[in-house]
Amino acid sequence: MERVFLFVLNNAITVSALIIAIIVVRALGKKMPKWITCMLWGIVAVKLIVPLQFESVLSLIPTRDPIPANIAVETNPQINSGISSVDEFVNPIIRQNFTPDPVASINPLQICIDLAGYMWIAGVIIMLTYAVTSYVAIRKRVSASVKTAPKVYECDYISDSFILGFFSPRVYISSGLSEEAKGYILRHEFAHLSRCDYIWKPLGFMILAAYWFNPLCWIAYILLCKDIEYACDEKVTRNIEKGEKAEYCRILLENSVPMKMITACPVAFGGIDVKNRIKNVVNYKKQAFWITIASIMVCVAVGVCFATSKGSATTIVQKAVENEQTQTGQTVNKAEVQKSVVTRLAEGDETAADPQLEVKENTDPEIIDFFKKYYEAVATGDIETFKCMNNYCSEYTELSTIAMADHIENYDPGKIYTQPGPHEGTYIVHCDGSIKYKEYDKPIPELAWYYLCTDESGNLYIHGTISMDMTGEENSYFQKADLQPSVLELNHKCYAEESQMYEEDANLEGIIKSIKDDVAEKIKTEVGSRS
Repeated sequence: MERVFLFVLNNAITVSALIIAIIVVRALGKKMPKWITCMLWGIVAVKLIVPLQFESVLSLIPTRDPIPANIAVETNPQINSGISSVDEFVNPIIRQNFTPDPVASINPLQICIDLAGYMWIAGVIIMLTYAVTSYVAIRKRVSASVKTAPKVYECDYISDSFILGFFSPRVYISSGLSEEAKGYILRHEFAHLSRCDYIWKPLGFMILAAYWFNPLCWIAYILLCKDIEYACDEKVTRNIEKGEKAEYCRILLENSVPMKMITACPVAFGGIDVKNRIKNVVNYKKQAFWITIASIMVCVAVGVCFATSKGSATTIVQKAVENEQTQTGQTVNKAEVQKSVVTRLAEGDETAADPQLEVKENTDPEIIDFFKKYYEAVATGDIETFKCMNNYCSEYTELSTIAMADHIENYDPGKIYTQPGPHEGTYIVHCDGSIKYKEYDKPIPELAWYYLCTDESGNLYIHGTISMDMTGEENSYFQKADLQPSVLELNHKCYAEESQMYEEDANLEGIIKSIKDDVAEKIKTEVGSRS
């Protein structure tokens, strides 16, 4: 569910620019044929329901996934909106509140995403329940209708005329209408039938049900409903005389019914924005051919610029350019950026490796003793020792460490590898160790990353807030260090060992989950007792 929710959330974010663009085009393009305006909303629908991502060098959307799919498991969670000012504002907040503790079993961002996912599902269910309930209520109301013509039914219990049904749509009109009024109303409703609006409007509501949390999607649906009616009014009045237009407007006004709620169905004759519809009918003139062509070109341009996203390669180059300019204050062309060390390392070019940053097995007894003591403190839930060795220990970290200690039989740092840190007296440490749970008979391999520093007294400590405090220069340094071939090889080895254990024992995943669930429950209970 998490993957689906993040897909929907990313779509909701990126489609917002498209909706705003259409609202602007719609406001400025007064002479644009309304059926073309409906096509613009069709682009929104395609963008929201098609899982494929379309890329274009002309796109004005900097990225297709501003929220990474794996953000909940990242050690340094951050968004990538493609807009540096937004990233610089949002990412420090995310790091400060949601950076996972390396010794905690529960990721706070994971919990938030799961809760948001459940809220999203609840909203979808409410929306769909409302749609089904409304449809059933209307079906019940017209159950006593009488067929007067093919696909046409009259009913005493309705005040407006509308189309109902998906596979076999029927036109329902209020009984007691004059023959003249019936003529105009049926022309309007059969225009809806020819345009398949009885499908498009419910489909729009189904999409809205999935994206209910985005206010712009509500605005888009409301405007779609209006544009559907405008398009049908234009279709009906396209070839009638001025006097007939006046009569059509009179009947439209007489049969208008105020709509107090947004509905999924039906497609009604006089239920939506009657005042502006009358104004549109009165002012309507058949558009010149060039206006139609220009409108179609605008439609295509909006789709290309706002319904697509820049290619991943383009985004990487742009990001590298921004980082380089931020650090050096100089403008660097794309060719130079593509040859940068970080980019070359990311592409697997081992010739870009820095021998000074290669990971090496540590032989310093002080560092070895430090991590043995630290791992022992975590295994036993010794919070006082933990706090002395790590400069960050939030209430959540404290509770999760104590709760996890109940399940840990042995916690071994294993082989300790180091790289030089960005500052004197600092180290990047990789502990290729293992954790033995009381509930499982084998130790499970674990590779942990630490930023080890030296204080003014010469004592070692773990900089637990580095992900929140790091500068741009430090971030680039850590990226470069993490991409060294020897580090990637170490990561791959540990990942392969862990994956093999999960493959060989189908019960392991369930055991780990039950441990995490127990820790989460203990944290919840403790927080509740303190409050």
